[in-house]
Amino acid sequence: MIAAIEGDFQASDLFTPAEKAAIKWAEVVTEKTYRGENPQAMPELKAHYSDAQIVEITMVSCTFNFWNRFTDSLQIDIEEAPVMDRFTKSATIDPADYVAFMCDCWWNKPGAAEAANAAE
Repeated sequence: MIAAIEGDFQASDLFTPAEKAAIKWAEVVTEKTYRGENPQAMPELKAHYSDAQIVEITMVSCTFNFWNRFTDSLQIDIEEAPVMDRFTKSATIDPADYVAFMCDCWWNKPGAAEAANAAE
């Protein structure tokens, strides 16, 4: 999927039309071409997502753009090679371990839903 994003993701069968619209919007936000150069990007996004979802997609894209510009301008390497090696090794998890972890999370504890609702 990563290779498809870097290539012609619009022609790829790996993404739904909604995903293609979100990827295109991330490109448009990144390249600052939302005014005039890509007038179809927002209507396409609105065909698949609510206003709240569009705000979230835009916020995520902008946050990563900010972080990239910040670290690049200060010449900050994101991670040292040994740290990246640890991350690469952790990229594969056993689905059963993940399910067990999620089932044991705080929101599945007795009374968690009531406590969350009371906090609101």
